[in-house]
Amino acid sequence: MRRSRAWVWALVVFVAAVGLATPPQPAGAKAPDFSGVKNVILFIGDGMGPNEVKLGKLMADGPLWTDAVPWTTGSLATASLDGVTDSAAAGTALATGVETHNGQLSTAPNGRPVETVLERAESNGKATGLVTTDAETGATPAAFAAHVMSRDWKLAITRQYVKQGIEVLLSSSWKYTYLLDGRSGVTYIDNSTDLAPYLAGETPWPTSLYGFPGEGNRPLAYNLDREETGAVGVQPTLTDFTTAALNVLGQDPNGFFLMVEGGQIDWCGHQRDAACDAAEVEEFARAVQVGLDYASGRDDTLVLVTADHETGGLNFGSGIDTSVIAGQSATDMFIWRQIKLGRLTAEQAMATYAGITDLTRTEKRLLTQYDNWKTMMEISDVLSAREHLTWAWSDGSPAEHTATDTPMYAFGPGQDAFAGRYANERVGRLLLEAVSD
Repeated sequence: MRRSRAWVWALVVFVAAVGLATPPQPAGAKAPDFSGVKNVILFIGDGMGPNEVKLGKLMADGPLWTDAVPWTTGSLATASLDGVTDSAAAGTALATGVETHNGQLSTAPNGRPVETVLERAESNGKATGLVTTDAETGATPAAFAAHVMSRDWKLAITRQYVKQGIEVLLSSSWKYTYLLDGRSGVTYIDNSTDLAPYLAGETPWPTSLYGFPGEGNRPLAYNLDREETGAVGVQPTLTDFTTAALNVLGQDPNGFFLMVEGGQIDWCGHQRDAACDAAEVEEFARAVQVGLDYASGRDDTLVLVTADHETGGLNFGSGIDTSVIAGQSATDMFIWRQIKLGRLTAEQAMATYAGITDLTRTEKRLLTQYDNWKTMMEISDVLSAREHLTWAWSDGSPAEHTATDTPMYAFGPGQDAFAGRYANERVGRLLLEAVSD
């Protein structure tokens, strides 16, 4: 948390904004009133469009966050200056209120850095945190704390994290995490065992907490694969991370800003894996519930739930067969690896992890084309046909981002400002206001 540089960033934002078009306000939008906001919790489901939310709701054991509180709802147009957005440009819009090119992180189109909501919060004396199932150098979290022309500049992004006054960083590991080691006043956790005493109330929460479970450059396990990969009891979940972050940041008398990303919803969409998608949305929903529980009974906490873009072009056919999705105990990626590594035949793998024992001749032929990524996508095609789901990509092709509007849910003081349909950069501008009051 930092208490200076506010005037510098105000000048930077003014200069960077010159010449940028301002999207229209949504029809009937009320003037925002964030005077009662002390804390802001922003949940971003990476790649989570309205049909991903619908799928998660169909497969959940209970209601999702959408059923929990009287939300103000809206929808976001997500286009970047290049058309269909990537996570970098979309993250920049949500973090800064500025529209930019794909690949750029919190820089205006001309390359100038623009202030992020996290930096505004720090300048106003608030605690800050970034939580994700991706690495912190992933485009979405990085958009809140780094300013680079390319999302691929992971070393530069990490070096900028070092210079920020962020109290909570919780994510998977990445190559340069060593640069964040040994910081004064920071408590570090490496796994679920390290975090357990805090979650159980046996150990007082620290004032700053960093944790990057995993090895080397490996991501956290997909929720659907946690048992098969041995992640249960070893890797914390997004819900664990969110609980930890709120307990740490909630100690700051000046309030906080927290961004929580369900990063692997996007990965499941790229793989066109409905069961994977549903499991990630369900875990994301559990994390959102933690945020709502924190805000419940308070009048000073704004909770937002949205997405940077939709991934995959997921569509529901007539009569979706949820039993096929429910019968899958591992992701398409995991099933493919068992086949590729020779541990199981295609028929054995589909029977073991998808519950399918009656593969047709056509399905068998598709699943025995051992052509790396394409074979995995054929698994997705076989399962999608049985699920009665369609994607905007098929025939061995991985899915990409789409221009589908993403959902917006707002709860807490100032929530009415988020009603209607509008460009995603408006969210960034509203967030800057919310952490300034």
